[in-house]
Amino acid sequence: MFVTERRQSENLVYLEMLAKRAELDGKEKRALERYRSGFEGEREYDAVLDAVGHGSLYVFRDIWLGIGDGKVQLDALIVADNMLIVNEIKNYSGNYSYEGGVWKVRGRQISEDPVSQVSTAANKLLRLRYDVGMPFEVQKEIIFVNPYLIFGPTDFANLDMFVMRNRLKQYFRSLNNNRAGESAKVLAGEIAKRIIPSPHPVTVSENAEIRRGVNCHRCQSFNVWLERYCAGCRECGYIEPFEWLVVRAAVEFSILYPGVPVARQRVQDLLGGEVHPKKIQRHLKRYLYLEGSGNRAYYKLENQDLDKILLAGKYQSYYEHDSEFIFECHPRYQKQMRN
Repeated sequence: MFVTERRQSENLVYLEMLAKRAELDGKEKRALERYRSGFEGEREYDAVLDAVGHGSLYVFRDIWLGIGDGKVQLDALIVADNMLIVNEIKNYSGNYSYEGGVWKVRGRQISEDPVSQVSTAANKLLRLRYDVGMPFEVQKEIIFVNPYLIFGPTDFANLDMFVMRNRLKQYFRSLNNNRAGESAKVLAGEIAKRIIPSPHPVTVSENAEIRRGVNCHRCQSFNVWLERYCAGCRECGYIEPFEWLVVRAAVEFSILYPGVPVARQRVQDLLGGEVHPKKIQRHLKRYLYLEGSGNRAYYKLENQDLDKILLAGKYQSYYEHDSEFIFECHPRYQKQMRN
């Protein structure tokens, strides 16, 4: 069973948002492409594993663990009875080789070393045996999910550690030979207790000029018209109720300025002063948590998932046009069903 969700990294979320309101430089564009590729590879891994099935195994995805004084990041950790299985996921494509402990792509050395990464993670997990007082082994593999990877030559002796795309289903089926009973349940509980937030802060751009104003949620155009209760895009025709627009702006601000309190004035500034402050304040108070008072008042976001925030606030705008948010208790639901 999947124990944790697969989420985009904070750096990927930040760069995706920054690209909507600023021009990325060359380094940022390359980083965004790298993060996107990594996340796509992880999602492919999840899809294949889910299709093959993982039975009663406990599958942790994209987690940081605090073990003793150390920390370790894991793309995927599978828990069975007396066994932890570490999977380092790579979405490499092109010609790669691994000789003499050096990884190369098209003959050029790269700094990343998946063998070292997965070995370091496995060694840190072994420390848990002393902390939890349970005997278990640690198995480790590097999963290459991209079918367009051409690998070789290599002098690496333990080739079973490399799982290529063409034998990924076979590998996942073999994992189901492991039993996951009470021992696995206890061990998974010990893992869950040690999950920590990412210890690395988001890498924030120092030079980006963030564009203010109301943009389209669908196509990101700033060619938007505003009416009393909603905004519409002149480019793609998308219509967005103001309460959705305001909450979205608060989420965008929290991503673009990590660590800076989300205040009404700051959301208003991000929207270019185009939305009346009382309207902003009304919608923020409904969907977010107000902390403090006066000039020190700010709004707390439980998470940065716009959909979850709106649904938790029982979002029911009469001006909604997006079928995703016209759910059963929505005022427009019956009308949509009739149509």
